[in-house]
Amino acid sequence: MADAPKSTTLLGRVKTRLQVVSVAKALYVASIAVLAVAVVAVLLSRLLGLIPQSQEQPLWLMSIPAFAVLLAGLFHRRVEQQTAARAVDEHAQTKDLFLTLSSLSSSAGEYQPLVRSFAEQRAEQIVPDDVVPFRFGERIARVVAVAGAFALSVWLTPQLDPFGKVEAATKTEKQRVEIEAIHKEALSRADRLEKEAERSEEESGEIKDRINEMKSDFRRMQPKKVESNTRVLDSHRMDLGDMWKSVSNDQLRRMMNQPISKQQLGGSRSQKMNEWLKDLQEGKTESLQQELKKAQQTMQAMMEAKDPEARKKLASELQRELQDLQKFAEDKAGSKELASALSKAMKSLQAAKNPGEDSERLELSKDAMEALKQSLELSEKEMEQVAQAAKDLKKLEDAMKTLQQAQKLNDKGQLDGAKCEGCESLDDYAEMYAAMMGEGAGEGDKDVNDGGRGVGRGGESAEDDSDPEGYKKEKEKLQIQAGKILLSIKTKEYAEELDFDPEKIRQYQKSVKSLKSSVQSAIDSEEIPPGYVDGIKGYFDKIEDVDPKLKAR
Repeated sequence: MADAPKSTTLLGRVKTRLQVVSVAKALYVASIAVLAVAVVAVLLSRLLGLIPQSQEQPLWLMSIPAFAVLLAGLFHRRVEQQTAARAVDEHAQTKDLFLTLSSLSSSAGEYQPLVRSFAEQRAEQIVPDDVVPFRFGERIARVVAVAGAFALSVWLTPQLDPFGKVEAATKTEKQRVEIEAIHKEALSRADRLEKEAERSEEESGEIKDRINEMKSDFRRMQPKKVESNTRVLDSHRMDLGDMWKSVSNDQLRRMMNQPISKQQLGGSRSQKMNEWLKDLQEGKTESLQQELKKAQQTMQAMMEAKDPEARKKLASELQRELQDLQKFAEDKAGSKELASALSKAMKSLQAAKNPGEDSERLELSKDAMEALKQSLELSEKEMEQVAQAAKDLKKLEDAMKTLQQAQKLNDKGQLDGAKCEGCESLDDYAEMYAAMMGEGAGEGDKDVNDGGRGVGRGGESAEDDSDPEGYKKEKEKLQIQAGKILLSIKTKEYAEELDFDPEKIRQYQKSVKSLKSSVQSAIDSEEIPPGYVDGIKGYFDKIEDVDPKLKAR
């Protein structure tokens, strides 16, 4: 129709508008259908518990318009030119003029020029917008109404769980999140442990060097150089005390001081834990390592098991082994880090022992087994760290006890390094010092206050009461706050209990008891090294001691 341009343009525009209307109608129908299906799907999912509400992804809402557009594109009606011509004829009542024009290329006759001429005249008078008007308001309102019903169904429909699927899916999701957290924490803790192990190795080297230096100084001690010996021993005591504070912590001290239980309640399980504790206090991990290795072998057998019953039995066995280790870590070893690693291993085991049949559970079980393996490896490293710290702490405490023995011998002028030429270890020195203290017992312990006038020529010393610098009478503020003066006796006789006010005596005894309690609290709170504890307690224990010789007089 090249010789009828006006008619061709009219028919083209009408055809385009008809095509838009066709697509819009198809999109409207598809939207209503997809939204209706979505409402039914939400009701079934929520009421039957097919999909947990926590797993409903907001991105799923984007699939609704996507499906509607896809269906509209596949099923909308294609508009031909003759359809557009028929629509123009029907609107303009031209009695198939434009329909005839659209088919002239396939027909013959002398009337063709006349049809073209008449169609061109009528085309000028016809508006395409009037032929195919766009009236989409009502359909859009219906789509919005159905979309609102869908939104209400999502918002108001409660989540039911008649078949337990929601609970199972929620548990799986929770375990999946826990396994991911265990993976991340295990990697992070492994990095920190590597750095702590390096620092612990450096501290162990420093402790060894300090103890070797102390043993070397022991061999140079001379009985007549008491003051010089004291300075050297005090220097070592301060260094060892600082190292002890650096190595020790509350949980490690509790573990080291925990007595080995002799009760056999719980049978072999209790005995096994006592053996673990004894080894760990000595810095050994062989028995614990053997138990961990056993748990790892059980885990490997569980991973390779094909029979569900065999896998379940191995999982129960592994759970008992991990429970024993975790109970030991919490009750005996007192290591929060070790207990945490074993707790993560228990959680991983719970997620891995029931793989199920669906792909999600199988993938979770695989990840859980990997997390279990990481947690057991981390537990082994934590155990080694605790054992190394216990070994270092024991070395320091033994060194400080040996140092205390040396100080006692030095106070008596009996510390002789020549007697320890063959000593190698701290135990050798401790044994030698114990023997020397036994040999010296009874010597130099005579009571100097024998009631006489003392040793020496006696006589009164010359005194000068002059005050060349100007004496200023002052009273110093007393540092002792608690207590009162019970009695002032200006005689040489020993005061008997009858000379005191009984109420004053009771107050005094109460004050002494309170003072001793405060001393023990101070020792615990200030982290006093073992080398100082006996001396401090011994000093305050002598407060109430009475010399029997004085009392006899």
